Amino acid sequence: MRTRTSRAAAAAVLLPLLAAAVGCQAAGTEQPAAEAPKPTGKPVYEERLADQLNAASRATAATGSARFTATLAYGSAEGTAVETTDGVLDYAKDSARVKRSYVVPRGFPEDTATELGLPSGSRDPQVFAVEKNDVSYRTARGTWLRYDASGSKEFTDGAGEILSLAGESEPWGGTLADVVRHADPERAPETGADGRRTYRVDVYTRSLLDLLPAAVGYASRDAKTPGEVPVTVVLDKDGRLLSAEADYAPLLRGLRGAGVLRGVTSLRATYTLAGHGGQTVPGIPAGERTDDAERVTAALGEVKPGACASTDTGLGSQDLVRPVPCGKEADLRVFAVKRVDETFRNKDPQGLGRALAAERCREDFRTVPAAWTRDARPAGTYQVGGQETVSYGYTGPDASVSGDFVCYVTLR
Repeated sequence: MRTRTSRAAAAAVLLPLLAAAVGCQAAGTEQPAAEAPKPTGKPVYEERLADQLNAASRATAATGSARFTATLAYGSAEGTAVETTDGVLDYAKDSARVKRSYVVPRGFPEDTATELGLPSGSRDPQVFAVEKNDVSYRTARGTWLRYDASGSKEFTDGAGEILSLAGESEPWGGTLADVVRHADPERAPETGADGRRTYRVDVYTRSLLDLLPAAVGYASRDAKTPGEVPVTVVLDKDGRLLSAEADYAPLLRGLRGAGVLRGVTSLRATYTLAGHGGQTVPGIPAGERTDDAERVTAALGEVKPGACASTDTGLGSQDLVRPVPCGKEADLRVFAVKRVDETFRNKDPQGLGRALAAERCREDFRTVPAAWTRDARPAGTYQVGGQETVSYGYTGPDASVSGDFVCYVTLR
């Protein structure tokens, strides 16, 4: 048998409809402890051209610390949504303190915002602390969730999206700094009056896709995209990284052609560094409580019908939630759990598991205690989370779909 597992972002379902979506999951792996690159003793601009940007990363890390700002700007006909991440990096201690915020203009396409994992309405900035491979997230109630990279495989797989923020080559990962480090210039840079050098390099498309939300990267796996995309990189007179910028226009055309990010008309990523050396990464204040995320979180599918959970976990998905009493801290309430296991003849069952789960959730939505569903937002809607696995026979017309799905309502 051949099997395929399908994942997609969860979406709201109106009561009369049978459409539903599947919760997106990003697989995580434990990362080895990163070491701050060591300078070779050779000035950056005396290295051969192909090695200069890698040498610039070493020279930047050798300063010990820096402040950074990274942005992803998603343009649309109704305005531009911007994700901004800024903070302080300590290369020597492989640590960081970071804040992430979003600006989503009124009128920005709702389905596109859902696809990108952008919040609806206003949201306080998210705060993260990185220590080597471990990442801590500060919840809205002021406590910290510590995601330990040495946790169980089941846990680190579910928490891979947040653990990947502890970069392999930088204290904070998922920025253009990772791309610059491995770029191979083929053209000599332009030199400014102040000694700055501006490089225009071609980087692999996969590297830029890795900077986007995990759900977009997964959905774009079949898109026809260019092999490489141009990125502009600026170094200071001493060869330290100052900025990088990528215009995703060539990539975006392929994504939209594959039905991904159709509501996005432009997409740019930027990264800037300043204050090289002399920066201090603040630690978690002694008076603020830290909880072990593996101990206080659970997979969505483990939440019992009638129980509530908080999605305030720092993850961009609902793979893990915090079970909490139903009340002001709760973001969702589970009202049913469904198992789908069906075989079809002469039919491609791709997506049918989701549709079956949605139909069965609708039946429960009508019959479970009213207290479980009456606070749904928007009213009269529910969501379906989970994943389906499709199996095809090598011979014969049979194919099957199976999966475990969770029926729940969002409460705010």
